[in-house]
Amino acid sequence: MMKTPSVIVEILNYNGVRYLRDCLDSVLASDYENFEVVVIDNASTDDSIEFVKKNYPQVKLVENEKNYGFASALNKNSYGIGGNYVAFLNNDLVVEPNWLRTVVDYMERDQQIAAANPKMLFLQNRKQINSAGGSCDIYGVGWNRGNGEIDEGQYDRVEEVFYANGAALVIRKEAWLDVGPFDQDYFLYGEDLDWCWRARLKGYKILYEPEAKIYHRWMGSGGFTIAFLERHWMMSLLKNYSLRTLCIIAPKYLALKLLKAFWLMKNGKDFRERFAVLEAFRWNLRSLRKTWKKHSAVQFSRKVSEKQIQDNMHKSSFELQLWLGKAKHPWVINSTREKEFEES
Repeated sequence: MMKTPSVIVEILNYNGVRYLRDCLDSVLASDYENFEVVVIDNASTDDSIEFVKKNYPQVKLVENEKNYGFASALNKNSYGIGGNYVAFLNNDLVVEPNWLRTVVDYMERDQQIAAANPKMLFLQNRKQINSAGGSCDIYGVGWNRGNGEIDEGQYDRVEEVFYANGAALVIRKEAWLDVGPFDQDYFLYGEDLDWCWRARLKGYKILYEPEAKIYHRWMGSGGFTIAFLERHWMMSLLKNYSLRTLCIIAPKYLALKLLKAFWLMKNGKDFRERFAVLEAFRWNLRSLRKTWKKHSAVQFSRKVSEKQIQDNMHKSSFELQLWLGKAKHPWVINSTREKEFEES
């Protein structure tokens, strides 16, 4: 009889004590046979650490000395993972008992599947989709498939997606070690798209498994979110596209971003949102030498052609579709979350 693959479930927490009971109770009730749970705390100042110690002695607790953000905090604990899989979870979600078993069982069928997502529904409205896996357009803009739609079975087919949403991301250990960890320059948001893009460049698949369901509180943070996304989408583009492709798309990309910059300056809700695009250009220009070293490493190790990558991307701009009223941004629903992360 084959041994059930082992899974390390890592839950990142920062001042999220109000979410932890619902999250941990549901995860610990998972019907999978071989998993352990780790809470990685990013130097919370609420009662998170004491709460976990008191109520969940069976959960391993990692206490970081400062807020490392998302990518660095998970990398610190995951690069030498001992399990066959690692599952990264946000602290503000609840899982169905079969979520992990369903995802791992399907990933075991094909060793080329590097990562997978369950179906993500809103906790506030369990009939409304938060994410059916991630899409990406040719300009590097990530998108939650199905965001805001009523779930009527339109995403009930197992299929490949461009990237898996980092709120509930299951990664195969061998792929994690092959592709490398998250890029630690992604303090918050965008690291999931970047990692999956790099995995695809090495020939891996990214899966969406709708029979596995989780429920996400999804409390976006307005301009704070957009500022990080703009910065990191731009960096992913620079790292993961070939120089030839960058030269081809540059004129349209610049036109779209300048148009968005003007739109945000007129319609942005706060200073950070209004100047998000301009700040992204400034940040990426300042970091260009470092980013280009990463670009060289990614391009040297790639095994897949640009055409194969772009065949799985949307050929038109998601942001243009938004302005034309044909799509919803993934952060516009319930965007009332207080800022829980501060840039180091």
